[in-house]
Amino acid sequence: MWIPTIFRGRAAAATSIAVTVLLCACSSSSSTPGRLPPQPTGAAIFSRIVGVGDSLTAGYQSGGLLGINTTSPVSGFPGGLVPATQENGFWSLLIQQANGVSLASMYDPATSPLPLIAAPGLNSQLVLGTTSLFAATHSACDQFNNAAYVLSTFATTRLNAGGPVRDLGIPGQTAHEAIYMTNPLTGPGQQPNCQYPFNPHDPTTLLQPLLNGESSTFYAILGSFAGTVHPLTQLNAALSLHPSLTTVWLGANDLLKFAFSGGQSPSDSPKEMQTDIVTIISRLHAAGSRVVVANLPDVLSTPQFFQGGPTLIATLEAPPFSVPAPAAQAVTAYIQATYGVGANGYLTESGFFVVLQDLALGNVTPTLTAPGDFLTDAFAAQVQGLNTAYNSAIGAAAAATKSPLVDIHGLFVTIKQNGGVPINPPKCCSLQFGGGLLSFDGLHPSNTGYALVANAFIATIDAGFGTTVPQLSNAQIFAIYSTDPYAQH
Repeated sequence: MWIPTIFRGRAAAATSIAVTVLLCACSSSSSTPGRLPPQPTGAAIFSRIVGVGDSLTAGYQSGGLLGINTTSPVSGFPGGLVPATQENGFWSLLIQQANGVSLASMYDPATSPLPLIAAPGLNSQLVLGTTSLFAATHSACDQFNNAAYVLSTFATTRLNAGGPVRDLGIPGQTAHEAIYMTNPLTGPGQQPNCQYPFNPHDPTTLLQPLLNGESSTFYAILGSFAGTVHPLTQLNAALSLHPSLTTVWLGANDLLKFAFSGGQSPSDSPKEMQTDIVTIISRLHAAGSRVVVANLPDVLSTPQFFQGGPTLIATLEAPPFSVPAPAAQAVTAYIQATYGVGANGYLTESGFFVVLQDLALGNVTPTLTAPGDFLTDAFAAQVQGLNTAYNSAIGAAAAATKSPLVDIHGLFVTIKQNGGVPINPPKCCSLQFGGGLLSFDGLHPSNTGYALVANAFIATIDAGFGTTVPQLSNAQIFAIYSTDPYAQH
């Protein structure tokens, strides 16, 4: 999943024509599964688990990807901690539960199937700040990040550059890119706020903010396959591992790039999404792998998006923001009148913090930038409609290939309806900003959130294949919650 935040600059619009040119689908696999080789059963299903996906599979959190606990002088966490992210992801937890391996083995470069990212981490992780609410641990445009764009230097960003990696999730990738993307589409220094000389007459430069997520992590994840996998794609790397079970979770970036480009960059139509997911599953089946595929939560229900109208007033007035009622009402009315963000529209996280910064200066007439800071009521309806259509496409692809469907959408709907999760009375966590189920970027789960997602995958695998992998117990989840840097304590 790709995330533009206030700390990383505002998304620029891009044309779908340019996306199509860059990622031309020059060939495709049949959408109809043929005769399959024998599929593994019982314990053999878990002999070689592979993850295909985006940042949600990679274990991305709070704007960054990191495989080792480190420290930073800007971090307000105890001891200046910058917590590792990858080991807390759902895929890591699934491996631990299915294969009976320890958390420590996931951190160990000699044994971990994760592409462990060295400190200070890829992109720029957000932490509680020592002098501000949030702080970025380092620049997303520094030498460490720039090394990840180049095949000859990617190894400097990894703790296990030659290791047997099986979590292949590439932050920022779309479903189509997982099949066809063979190299970074941007280069070092071409990120928002990195002094890249954008040319409004060159559609390639307009694509940089939308395509940089998958470019900045492509070689860091797949670089060790470069000498043996041709062409080098995430799907081909997965096939080269001869998986016994593959988790497939894609589509979130197709939706987010549509949302953050103002609708100008739809990566896949719902029909194309179904075709791409069927292609991925069918090729994995043909390689002898069992497959489970997951759908998408309602992205507008995540704390990356702040609903307008009366809900925005209530959000601003409530702790931790505690904006006085007259100012909250005035700024909400101005946002609706000026930007068309009413009761059914949304501010993005970047837009919301622009509003907060202006309110702190006594200004109730903030300047917001389209499309990165807000979604009008009408456009939010389009985003929700595409979200629903993508889930229908993913469900249809799962049914067509007889693959179990992990209902992440239903999980998040239940959490929202219940106002949280009953990990330990009273309910500890919610989908609100700072509610503890999502990290500070508002899109990627906290440690606790990933544990709930892991249980959803495990339950679906057991039901679909007749296996008996134990779900994380309430005691295990409470232990994860108790040390979760993104959850309330």
